Parts: sequence; C-alpha cells; structure tokens
Amino acid sequence: MVERFAKVFSVDVVVRGVNFLLIPVFLHIMTREEVGTYDYLYAFAFAVAPTLNLGLYVSLTKMYHSYSEIEEKGKLLFTIHTTLVSFLLLVFGVIYGFKWDYHLFDFLVNEPIAYDRYRFYILLAMISMIYNTLLTMFFVTSEKISKIQRYNIGRCLLVNICVFAALLFLKGDKVELRLAFTYVSEMLVTLYFFRYYWREIKCVFSFDMMWRAVKIGMPIMLTAIACLLINFADKYFVQQYCGMKEFAVYFKAVQFATILPVVFNSFQNIWLPLMMKEKDLTVLRRKTNRVAKVISLAFTALSLCIFVMVWIFVRINIIPMEYKNMLYVLPLACAGQIAASLMLLYQYYMVYFEKTYINLAVATVSGVAGVILNRYAVIYYGYYGVAAVTIIVNVLMILFYALRARTYIRHRIAE
Repeated sequence: MVERFAKVFSVDVVVRGVNFLLIPVFLHIMTREEVGTYDYLYAFAFAVAPTLNLGLYVSLTKMYHSYSEIEEKGKLLFTIHTTLVSFLLLVFGVIYGFKWDYHLFDFLVNEPIAYDRYRFYILLAMISMIYNTLLTMFFVTSEKISKIQRYNIGRCLLVNICVFAALLFLKGDKVELRLAFTYVSEMLVTLYFFRYYWREIKCVFSFDMMWRAVKIGMPIMLTAIACLLINFADKYFVQQYCGMKEFAVYFKAVQFATILPVVFNSFQNIWLPLMMKEKDLTVLRRKTNRVAKVISLAFTALSLCIFVMVWIFVRINIIPMEYKNMLYVLPLACAGQIAASLMLLYQYYMVYFEKTYINLAVATVSGVAGVILNRYAVIYYGYYGVAAVTIIVNVLMILFYALRARTYIRHRIAE
C-alpha cells in the first residue's frame, strides 16, 4: 500500500503543488471581484457535480472485484457508463431545457453576474468533474497507477498552458475566458484518457448489475445532495452577506486549506479499494485507527507549513496585500479540512457494510443544522463564524461514524 500511495502521491504533489503555487498569479492577473465571481461559480459546480453521478463511482469500486472474469468486469463498466449517460441526459435535458438554472442562479447570487455568458461552461465543468471522478476511480480500482499519473500530469499541463495563454493574450471577460479554457481543456484530456476505460468495456447491458450499482450508489448521491447544504452553504452565506470581494478572501483561505484534502484524496484512492477487499475486521479496525492518528498529526504539521507559506507570500507581495485577511481565517479552514478528512475515513465503513443510507440521514441532519448555524454565524461573526461551523459539524459527524462503525464491527465479529 505504501509503494502505491507513494507513486500516486508523488505525482499529486507536483500537479497540485503547481496549481496552488499558481494561485497568486491569478490574483495579480484578475481583479478581486473577478476572482470572487470565478471562485463562486467553480464552488457551485464543484458542490453540485457529486449530486449528479448516481454514486456510480462508489459502485464501481465496490463491485469491480466481485467479478473474476474479464468479460463480467467489462459488462459492469458498460452498464455503469450507460446508466450514467442516460441519467445525465435526462437531468440536464430537463433543467436546461426548461431554463430552471436561471431561477436557481437568481436565488444563489446576490450581486448580478452575466450568467448567460457562463451557462455553458458551468455545465461543461460539472460534466468534467463527474467523469474525472469516475475515470480516476476506474484507474485506482483496476490498479492502473501509471495511468492516473499521466492523466493528472496531462490535465495540469494542458489546462494551465491554455488558461494563462488566454488570460494574457486574449481580450474579454476574464471570468468567461478562464472558465472556457479550463473546462474545454479538462474535457479534452478526459476524453483522451477515457479510451482506457472503453477498451475494457464489453457492450452488454446487465439490469442485475445496474440495480445493484444503483442500490449501492443512490444513497451516496442522495447523501451528496444533502451534503450540498454543508459544502455550499458557507459559500452562499458569505457571498450573500459579505459580498463578492470578501468572498474572494474567504475562498482563497479555503482553497489553500484544501491542500489537506488533496493529500487525503491521494491516500483514499489507494486506501478505499484495499479497505473494500479486507475481510478481517479486527485488522481493518486497527489499521483505520492507526491511519486516523497519522492523519491527525501529519495534517496538523502540514497546516502549520501552509500558514507559514501563505504568510510569507503576503509579506513579500506574491499574494496581494488586499488578501491579507485570509491569514486570520486560514487556521480555522485548515482545522475544518482535518476534521472533514477524518470524517470521510470513518464514513467509508458505511460503504463497506453497504449501509450507505445512513450517510444520507447523517448528511441531511448535518446539512440542515449547518445551514441554520451558518445563517446566524455569518451575521454575527462574518466568515470566521462560518469557518467555525464547518469544524463543529465535521467533528460531530466523526463521532457518529466512529461509534457506528465500532457497533457494526462488533456485531459482525460476534456472528
């Protein structure tokens, strides 16, 4: 596991590191309001995309190793892909056909934006994010580690080269230019690497596989819908009550803090398939608790490094001084991301025991509570209060999932 993690993580460090180091360049090229607008649209697409994939990436991870025959695995891949495409055509056809997205953005955006300009690229962003997740989990589950490395490097190079060339040499709305060149490039790379998925497909649709995949994945998608309240509520309330310029400051702190879940995602891409294959629950429990301790310590140290790096960047004007207030919210944002990573670690037990409906119940309760708390926190404490709410909600979910996992393990061992 360590060797596989190292291979994926080494590339992720380079790719993600480049992306994070390029953040200050965008802050100098774009105005603070443009940065805030782009970040808000990106945050929306990033929060909505997981609600539209039917949770089939989890079904793929869980079901792939259930079949020993290559032909059966090929049928599974075709069934999952066909189900996903059919669902997306239906959802996007209805929403965009009836123009319901216009009403949604009227509600979500306090300051007027040129949504007509961005509409197609937001759709493209969501599709790109959905297929990025599916393709990544396919590579991980089928143990094609080199493909993940090449895929991530390709995305990093093509996207950044195209985006910076557009912003520097083309005239026009910089938000539109960045959206367009980012997600057209993303889709081109994804389509190129999707051929590896297609090569293993056997064009036979299985209704049995579909129902099992949907049964596993649907609670994941419904959970993502409930989690939308958690993942987007903070952005919504900061934008509504603080404005787009202050949102830019808040989101930059959140963005630097996401270095932590980026590291965790690299680990989970290796950990999740191995967890699903582990049959000895005593061993699995011991490994999970050990990983939780390592993550807590390592991420605390990494958070300190992130803070020092951002502080230096602000002091020497690599990050413009108008963003200096992010230093005050950054520690809270990092703490929230540590808690969120630990929560996911224990939440995976619900997938392991095929009790994913529990995730839906927890996410719904937490989401509603988060919306209420964020509403009052942003009024009295601004984005500092919103960041604190994220910590509180995730810590409560950690406690619940850890206790629930322990109960399931004890019952299964006792059987």
